[in-house]
Amino acid sequence: MTISQLYRISGLGMLIGAIAFVLHIVLRSLVTAGVDPSTFAKQDLWVLINALGVVGAALVLLGLPAMYARTSVLFGMSGFIGMVLLAIAWMFIGLFLSLYSVLILPWLAHRAPSLIVASEPLPVAFVIAFAIGLVAWLAGSVLLAVPFLRKRVPPTWVGYTLVTSGAWMVIGNVFIAPSGPASNLAVNLLSNLGPVLLLIGITYLGYRMFSEHDPSVIKDDRLTKQ
Repeated sequence: MTISQLYRISGLGMLIGAIAFVLHIVLRSLVTAGVDPSTFAKQDLWVLINALGVVGAALVLLGLPAMYARTSVLFGMSGFIGMVLLAIAWMFIGLFLSLYSVLILPWLAHRAPSLIVASEPLPVAFVIAFAIGLVAWLAGSVLLAVPFLRKRVPPTWVGYTLVTSGAWMVIGNVFIAPSGPASNLAVNLLSNLGPVLLLIGITYLGYRMFSEHDPSVIKDDRLTKQ
């Protein structure tokens, strides 16, 4: 397998993973709207939806190093630190929480439903870990956006999408839905807009990695027209 083929496979994996995780977010928002966790976690559909999230999150996480390595010189130090922080945040918020929803939450719903009702406070360690994940997501998205906003890596809109994703992660989880899934579907979807915005950028970058035959150089449309 050539390096070019490896980059294209990584790009395809990121593309599929991003689409799968967005679909998982939409379906999860539908299932949890107005339903108590001890009820929806017992459904087989809940496991399937979050299994889709696990696969999507894993594919995105595996593709991130290839995306950085592809143009590491252009990304610079800020891009590298941003990529690492985003990967750390994604491992917890994207991958771990999906795995928890598949492996642990259904078991708790059957054996100890009183522990997962909406009124039950979360463990302190979980809250701290989630807060660290939010901070890492916010800082990582801003730092990763720098090469795009400075036009070292095209297109610029990806940078704005990354910054908005980081800000919305805080808004959605701290102000819109601080207690988790809401009874209103619109609130659920709005609170989960942060990951969707990130994955919009990931989808585009994954598609570009997959479609370009020479992944060693990012082609700027403005340069190719000259």
